[in-house]
Amino acid sequence: MTMRPLTHAGAVVFRKRNDRVLYLVVSSSDGLNWVLPKGHIDPGETPEIAALRELEEEAGIVGELVAPLSTRDFIKGGKEASVKFFLVREIGATESTEDRTVRWEEEAAARELLTFAEAMEALSEGAAKMNGMDLKP
Repeated sequence: MTMRPLTHAGAVVFRKRNDRVLYLVVSSSDGLNWVLPKGHIDPGETPEIAALRELEEEAGIVGELVAPLSTRDFIKGGKEASVKFFLVREIGATESTEDRTVRWEEEAAARELLTFAEAMEALSEGAAKMNGMDLKP
């Protein structure tokens, strides 16, 4: 497989509540789909910084990186794009600059909500990584 240049960064975000792990799902900018927070990597930005910035802009969530996940290809506006996902722990809240609906769901429910294959795959990968790590709440 040829490596496309990285264009986007995204986050598989989790929080722990009463021994349950919940994952963040947000509405797409057009409100028609459920997606993971992701967006363009700006010039001079690392994928890590872009993923955390998009998370704040789209969901009003402050996160910390836990682990890198795979890079996934997708089609955006008819163009091929490549997104690097990161597993991110929720650590706080900030002002969202985009009018998105935010939901926290358990893995199966979150997967069911997500519209796009690359998001479902990233969520599954993040959850598998979580299950293999001893993460303190």
